[in-house]
Amino acid sequence: MTKASLISLQEITRDLGDRKLFSELSLVLYENDRVVLIGPNGAGKSTLLKILSGYETADEGEVHVRSGTRISYVPQLETFEGNVTVQEVLEQGLVSDGIDHQDVLRRSSMWLGRCGFEDFAQPVSELSGGWRKRLSLACGFASEPDLLLLDEPTNHLDIESIEWLEKQVAGFRGAIVTVSHDRWFIEQVAKRVVELHPRYPSGTFASDGSYSDFLESRALYLESLQQMKDSLANKVRREVAWLRAGVKARTTKSKSRIKRAHDMIDTLGGINLDQRRANLSFGSSERKTKELIKLESVGYSIGEKTLFSSLSVCISPGDKIGVVGANGSGKTSLLSVLLGKNQPTTGKIKIAKGLSVGFFDQARKGLGAGITLKEALAPDSDSIVVRGKPVHVAAWADRFLFSHSHLSLPIESLSGGEQARALLAILMAKEIDVLVFDEPTNDLDIQTLEVLEDACESFPGAVVLVTHDRYMLTRVATGVIGLSDGKATLCADYAQWEDAKRESKEKNRAEQTRAESKLPPTGKKKTKLSYMEQRELDGMEQSILKAEESLAVISSELENPENATNAEKLTKLSESYDAAKKAVDDLYKRWDELEDLKKQLDK
Repeated sequence: MTKASLISLQEITRDLGDRKLFSELSLVLYENDRVVLIGPNGAGKSTLLKILSGYETADEGEVHVRSGTRISYVPQLETFEGNVTVQEVLEQGLVSDGIDHQDVLRRSSMWLGRCGFEDFAQPVSELSGGWRKRLSLACGFASEPDLLLLDEPTNHLDIESIEWLEKQVAGFRGAIVTVSHDRWFIEQVAKRVVELHPRYPSGTFASDGSYSDFLESRALYLESLQQMKDSLANKVRREVAWLRAGVKARTTKSKSRIKRAHDMIDTLGGINLDQRRANLSFGSSERKTKELIKLESVGYSIGEKTLFSSLSVCISPGDKIGVVGANGSGKTSLLSVLLGKNQPTTGKIKIAKGLSVGFFDQARKGLGAGITLKEALAPDSDSIVVRGKPVHVAAWADRFLFSHSHLSLPIESLSGGEQARALLAILMAKEIDVLVFDEPTNDLDIQTLEVLEDACESFPGAVVLVTHDRYMLTRVATGVIGLSDGKATLCADYAQWEDAKRESKEKNRAEQTRAESKLPPTGKKKTKLSYMEQRELDGMEQSILKAEESLAVISSELENPENATNAEKLTKLSESYDAAKKAVDDLYKRWDELEDLKKQLDK
């Protein structure tokens, strides 16, 4: 069956100043596509999204968009202007898309509820980075476009939020193109992976299927390309030897062979399979102290809120400890305790004397401000001392893929990925006992992430890693501290933490069900939804639609100018609105509970 195309890019080229991002790139997007764009930083992924969205144009080539195609673009950085509420942001976006008033009310309430917002009147200025990202995603989904473009949507989201996003992508009816470096997320959502990289003759390599399918296809393709290169190189060597033999180009046959030889040389020069990577390796003090950091029944509270309690753990050389939990669960506070910046509320912490700690903070504060890259790397001279030996700053910067021209650039002008590499360059020059990472994966491309994982694995000291990157956690972590509901749970790995969370949810759900029914447990294992539960699930969409319609009617009454001077009626309407909104929120919550329960029982 032929798929209908939405957008066709034909041999487009885009330059950024004196640098070519991509050349003669072609791509076709189809209805219901699930495409993930990957590639090294600077390959032009975000620019390509902007060209697809119409915010930017290609320097050369043609872009064909099917008539009537609606496109929504969610940028990497959210820009919400003015003192507005979350509902106003969503409604303003829908109005600008030409959505009628009644539908604006329905969609805004529905998507704010789906995204987990409880207070629709909350000012955007009060939102954390994760909630700002959720609001930005809500704006994209609520417009119900034919094509949704997402640029690094998992940045600033915790793992639970990323799992929520995976569900939204799976249930979305239109096509989605995503730029992402989150390999676990890509594996879950991609039906086609497209890599932008200058090493490919066409500028891209695409593979249908998941990320793991892509890796297999790419390996086979690069192997065949290498074989072709080797074969061509042998032919070129023979032709060069023939040319050097001084054969006179008198005959038509000789002239043709000379031309063919030069064509082969040009073709060989265009095949570049070298993939230069940042040269990452951390310097260790080789300290033999067994107990670098020891926590004994440590707890930490802010005001009356307990973030975690009764945490006992000893961090030794070779340990790679992942720290996971929802945003606000206390991950950064735990790092502050480990770094000695904050004292625990309860328990005690022992830090080895003279401990050398390297800290990678997600805000990049370790780089300083108002200085150049050179000054950040080598503040006092043209050299930097790397594990006791002087290295010229240009040579050190080159290991992290910085050219000589980068050194004079202000830190603020560097991209997020470049700032991350600069901070890694500073850390790797030191001799360190414990490496502490707070969300290091934001802005790093996949090839740099792979090198960083190798460096962490081979580091003989200890690593404490706060990240939402499930792939990195699974590969690197030898232990996991999970934070949830004021508790700290020690797990052998990330998979065990996932099992612990699932068991906790099931236990809470079972306790809630028993409390509501006031029936003792039967001891019989449940294998499917009950008749009433299945009936409730089947009718859930209709129930939500009716509840949202009721909410929209009340909202319309609240906005009616005729009611503005009737205080008694406004009060009743406000109470009715709150009750209707709670009914909608409860229905969505119940829907999620039934869906999760059904998935568990189907396993």
